[in-house]
Amino acid sequence: MGGGKVTRPDFGLGQPDPGHPMTEFYTLLLEGLTGVETFALPGLYAKFDSPAWPIEASEARDWCSLSPAAKEGYAPILAPGRLRVLYSELRCTAAGAPAALVLTEEGTRNTCAVRLLPPFLWPSDEAAPPWPDATMALTLTLGPDAVELADSDPRALARHLIASQKGKAWVGHPKLDRWLEAQAIRWQKLWR
Repeated sequence: MGGGKVTRPDFGLGQPDPGHPMTEFYTLLLEGLTGVETFALPGLYAKFDSPAWPIEASEARDWCSLSPAAKEGYAPILAPGRLRVLYSELRCTAAGAPAALVLTEEGTRNTCAVRLLPPFLWPSDEAAPPWPDATMALTLTLGPDAVELADSDPRALARHLIASQKGKAWVGHPKLDRWLEAQAIRWQKLWR
């Protein structure tokens, strides 16, 4: 009876392309998160460099500098910490290019998209995939030794990527959005 093809439903989500150069690193990190309770998060510090004219709240991000470490003149937005991982999944484009690893926080169900930045030059003709929907987003830059470690000791590389704050930087966070909105409102009031 039947004779049809049985497939796993993917609900329209792209499946990872094993030929893509970043798939190995995302898979390595995803496997490393199995059984791990927390993922290290960097700090978030911001500086609003106001222009010489009034701006809209939506333009505030264009006048903001971010840093994962404390610097002079930067306001503390978020202290370094740890995200308690409930579960994680790899999100890919329809073509199979990894877009980000999405971590779901235990207790809050907030999601954090983690995009790995390669230790090599990204082809200029290949645009970065769009960010998946997530509450927060950060980048994790792989060091120059990541390729060698992925071959010689992949578990050590995964442990380092999970436990260390090195190379991680926030791209988006709700606390940053609220801080930027407050800066834009303050700047608009000065121009009234």
